[in-house]
Amino acid sequence: MEAKFTEAYPKAPDAAREAECGRVSDMLDLMIDGEASSEEQRFFNDHIEECVNCFENHQKQKLLKGLVSGHLKRVIVPQSLVRSIKARIQETL
Repeated sequence: MEAKFTEAYPKAPDAAREAECGRVSDMLDLMIDGEASSEEQRFFNDHIEECVNCFENHQKQKLLKGLVSGHLKRVIVPQSLVRSIKARIQETL
């Protein structure tokens, strides 16, 4: 009498599910950075409540961003270095 996973989370038609998953994938950075609109947030949250793959991808992306940002430090560099880098960039344009 145990509910199967697929019964608890019914699948949408493959093409529709793929389109939704693609949209969610495109929105991952916006969501993690807090830049998604309220409409995008609602769609995203509704989708990951039903889609295990997208939920897992979201969790992995959040973890990765947290690990990377936790190991970065802001370093003050000399103005001469800033000017030198900007000058080199301008040379390549």
